[in-house]
Order: sequence, then C-alpha cells, then structure tokens
Amino acid sequence: MLRKFALPASTLILLTCGGCYTNRAVIDPWSYAPSSPSSNWIPPKNVKPMALSDEPPDLPGQEDPYSLGELIDIALRNNQQTRITWAQARSAAANYGQTQSQFFPEFTGNFTYQRGRQPSFTSTGTTPAGSGSGVNNPSASSTLGPTTVVDNYYSFWSPELTISYLLYDFGTLRATSEAARQALYNADWTHNDAILSLLQTIMNDFYNYLYQKQLLTADVANVETARLTLEAAQVGFDTGVRDISDVLQSTTQLLQNQTTWASQQQNVETAYTTMLNDMGLPANITLKTQDLPTTLPTNDIVPPVETLISIALQNRPDLLAAEANLKSKQQSLLAAKRQFLPQFNYNFDLAKNYYNGGLHDQYNFTSTFTVSMPLFQGFFYRNAIKIAEANKEAAEDQVKQSELSMIQQITSYHYNVKVAYETLQFATAFLAAAEEQYVVALAQYKQGTNTILNVVSAQSSLADARASQANAIQQWFTSLANLAYATGILSPNYLMPFGNEEEVHIADFNPHPQNQQINLTHEAAENEETR
Repeated sequence: MLRKFALPASTLILLTCGGCYTNRAVIDPWSYAPSSPSSNWIPPKNVKPMALSDEPPDLPGQEDPYSLGELIDIALRNNQQTRITWAQARSAAANYGQTQSQFFPEFTGNFTYQRGRQPSFTSTGTTPAGSGSGVNNPSASSTLGPTTVVDNYYSFWSPELTISYLLYDFGTLRATSEAARQALYNADWTHNDAILSLLQTIMNDFYNYLYQKQLLTADVANVETARLTLEAAQVGFDTGVRDISDVLQSTTQLLQNQTTWASQQQNVETAYTTMLNDMGLPANITLKTQDLPTTLPTNDIVPPVETLISIALQNRPDLLAAEANLKSKQQSLLAAKRQFLPQFNYNFDLAKNYYNGGLHDQYNFTSTFTVSMPLFQGFFYRNAIKIAEANKEAAEDQVKQSELSMIQQITSYHYNVKVAYETLQFATAFLAAAEEQYVVALAQYKQGTNTILNVVSAQSSLADARASQANAIQQWFTSLANLAYATGILSPNYLMPFGNEEEVHIADFNPHPQNQQINLTHEAAENEETR
C-alpha cells in the first residue's frame, strides 16, 4: 500500500516546496538596499546592463545634403515619442474593441472529470435472543463477526455549455463603450499632436543648427576682418606713421574674435547633436544638411489672427484631444448615473452527466431570467458619480485652457512673424551699411586720415551686423514654423473652419529653405491676400 502512494506523495512535496521557494529577502530584506545613506547600492551578479542597440538608423542612402523635409521624414520613422503615442493609440483601440464584445452573448464551455474511491465497511455478527441492549443491560453480550473494508471506485464526467446575455441595462454598457471610443479618439489626437510637436521641434532644431553654423561663418569673417585691420596697423607701424598702440589694439581685437570663433564651434556641435537626438538618431553619426537660403522674403503678409484661430480650432490635435477627453468623461458620468438602474440578464445551462459503466442522464438544462438592481453598497455608486463629475469638470477646464493657450500662441507667433520680417529688413540694411563703413574706415586709416579707434569701432559694428543678420534669418524661419505649428496646418491642406459658408485653403506650405512660401487664402475675407 505504501508503494502506491510513494510517487504521488513525493510529487506533492516537490510542488509544495517549489511554490514556497524563498530567497534572502524574506528574512533579510534590507540586504537588497544600500547599507547606509552614504553607500552605493551594489547590484547582484545577475543584474546586468542592457546592451546598446546595434540596429542601424533608418537613413536614406544619398550623398547630397539633407533638406528639412528629408530630416522630418527621417525623424518620423525614428523618433521614440511618436512610437510611444502610436502604441498607446493602438492600446486604446483594442480597449474600445473589448468594450464592444460585451454586446454579444457569452458562451462558456466546461468539462468536469472526477475519479474517486470511497471505502465501505461491512461486518457480520449475532446477538443472543432475549438479551437487552448494551446500554440498558451492560451485562449483555453480542457476538461480532469480522469487519470487511471494500474500496468502491467511481468515475464521473460532465460536459457543460453556458450561454449568458445581457438583455437590457438602460444604456449603461453603451455609455461605457462610448466613453472608451472617445478615449480612443483622445489617444489618436494625442498621437497626431506628438507628430505635430515633433515637426516643430525638428524645424526649430534645424534652423538653430543653421543659425549656429551661420554664426560660425560670421566669426570666421570677423577673424579675417581683424587680420586686415592688424595688417594695416602693422604696415603703418613698420613705416613709422603709426604707434605701437595701434598694433596692440588690433592684436587684441583679433584674439577676441578668435576666442569667439573657437567657442562658437562648441555651439554648433551642441545644436547638431540636439537635432539628431530629437530625430531619434545617435548623436555620433555624420549627417550633412543644406544651408540657409540666400533668397529672402520680399513681404510679410500673413492672414489675420482671427482667421488663423479659426483654422486652429479645426486642426490643433491637442485641442481636439482635449475635446475628445471631455466627451469621454461625459459618457463616463452618464454610465455612473445609470448604474443605479436594474439589469436584465438571461442564462442558459446545458449539461450531460456520465457515470461508471457508461450510464448517463438525459441532457439537463437550466434557463434563468434575472433582474438585478443595486440597493446599497456603502455609497459606492454615489461616490462613483462624484468622481465622474469631478473628472468631467476637470476635462472642461482643460478644454478651456487649451483654447486660451492656442489663442495666446497664435497671437504671439503672428506678431513674431511681423517683427521678424521687419528685423530681417533692418539687419540686412545694417550689414550693408556696416560693411561699407568698415571699408571706408580702413581705407582712410591706410591713407593716414583716420585713427585705429574708428577702424576698430567699424570692425565691431560689422561683427554685430553679421551676427544680427544671422539671428534675424533664423528668427524669420522659426517664427513661420511656430505659426504653422500653432495653427495646426503642417499636415492638412484643405480646411473648412467656418462650416459650409466659408472656406480656407492651405497649400504649398513648406517651411524649409527650398520653399518659404505660405499660401493662406481666406476666400470670404474682404482683404483677400495671397503670399
């Protein structure tokens, strides 16, 4: 008999010990933490750092410099933030699909098999006639025969099918599903907003990188200008018409410009690595880009602020995401209020039981119609309504805040475009005047009719003019990119912000150096203008 139970008993002990396996954390949990506030945590040997990804970046094979459009295309394929929001949108879509499955009947299949042993005890014995019971007559005796133990083995199995269906719940389930659908739209719009934000980031990084390169070019020109001044001072000193102080002052200006040039190289590298990182690329790769354009805009006409705000109301993904979130919270509140209402359910069970020897009963079934309604659960449902109301109010405020933020951004960026255009015109004129001033000052200095102070002053003005023009160009392109982001017109090209009465057409917008045109035609506006 013991041999029969040897294997099952050992298996049971093994499974029990395996499920109760413990490590040192049970009796000494502090051993897994730093030993003191001033000590570093030393990881165990099984903790190893993750290996760096050796997957090559998704770059098109080309030798020509990359344009802004190509950089954006690369960023859209490699940026991790858009991948995260994409995965979140897919998760929300699956969650919405999961809520839809509750509208279908539920089929559940079960199978039960039972094998058991039940002992039965039998004994034979005789009691002398006329003798009383052992309780009433202790002296009475009975003759008992041997007791026999019989093991009865039995088997039982039963397949079962259960069908459950929610007949009616006064719209609670539908409101829950609609809340999930609006949450899906929120996730979708959030993904669109991540793409839009990525476009703005890449454009700003691109223009900042080109601006830093332009500053570096200006610093190189400033060094050459300082060399010309130093050469003129050295020639004057060698011929005896100039004092040594002119040479020293020119040398000081040259060293100062060289120091600025050396420091600017770090700024260029920082801007370059920042752009690659935002694109989702490793910062140690080499990638050539196009330079800033030489053709500058001739006008600064942009649509009115009101037109841009109307466009943004139809296109800003973050605003549309906030509106979808509000609708989701409204449906969640509706579902919470309907939880007090009764539910009508129907269940149908069908099963057949089989016994030893192939015996079985007929197919047994149970058909049940139930009506359930919550009466009291410790104010659970009432507090659920309060939670849903608070979430709805927060979503309403979020929509309002998003609208105010959108209006503020458009108003600010719209003004920045106008200021950037005026600044660009002034900076261009400033550079032309500074170049002419320096040429005249240096020529007069060589002729002996000017002092080194005037030459150095003209040289400093020329350096400032070069930096101002580079900054003005960068501000012009950045302000256009930011305005396009604020209105949400980086992706769509046909909008109807005024319903069926008026239309706004957006075409040929490409805020990169190869095409700086932005065409926004408000057909119904009295002052129709086309860039």
